[in-house]
Amino acid sequence: MKNPKVSILMTVFNHQKYIKSSINSILSQTFKNFEFIIIENGSTDKSGEIISKIKDKRIKLFKIKKNIGRTKGLNYGLKKCNGKYIVIQDSDDNSKKNRISIQYKFLEKNVDVALVASNYNIIDERNRIIKKRRFNSDLYKYPNKILFNNIIAHSTVMYHNKIIKEFGGYPKNIIYAQDYAFYLRLIKKYKIKLLNETLANLRINHKNSETFRLRRSSDIQFEEIKLILWILKNIKTNFKEKFKIFFKVIITIVKIFRFYLS
Repeated sequence: MKNPKVSILMTVFNHQKYIKSSINSILSQTFKNFEFIIIENGSTDKSGEIISKIKDKRIKLFKIKKNIGRTKGLNYGLKKCNGKYIVIQDSDDNSKKNRISIQYKFLEKNVDVALVASNYNIIDERNRIIKKRRFNSDLYKYPNKILFNNIIAHSTVMYHNKIIKEFGGYPKNIIYAQDYAFYLRLIKKYKIKLLNETLANLRINHKNSETFRLRRSSDIQFEEIKLILWILKNIKTNFKEKFKIFFKVIITIVKIFRFYLS
């Protein structure tokens, strides 16, 4: 599709069980003017084979022989995106049929907002809803709400492509929480809105998810400390917020010690 309004970006690694459902949730969107950029990031299962069998002119499949990691895969894919807005869809999650339409209309109407996200359900491996996550908050009015907890689900976001040109993509030194690091940099300059609508079903952590793989190492905790130090250096906080951050550092250090003692 020439000059698409929206670019949907999906990176894939060993999600053969969920990839077809995830892709179909995008292809069945009520909003039609989009390109679908899929980065097959060195899967060793049948993910690539399954994707290749799905025929739709909006799909642009790029295969990487050896996995380069989530952050590099996202940044590689962003270079392929031509739309005014970028949508992120994880390859084990599903979007509601009206997700893109609702978010596109919101950004077109609210030109001062750079990124929009939404509420979501958490589903198990059998697609059963096990938890509902609801956030009724304007992060552009209270941006420091995400300093202590990332409440923005990556598979619910749509943002301006021009931001990527300005920021240069996701932080290259963050291998796990690249989305959270991106949001933290974003709130320094731009507005973020969480829509009070449920627009996606996100898969609970499973054996092939990135979270499951990384939680067996201390990488997650070390990244938390790295991000906390960045917050203290770059974002203005009051005494109460500094105390909460200090407390979070202590908890994270304890987790690291427990990991190495186990």
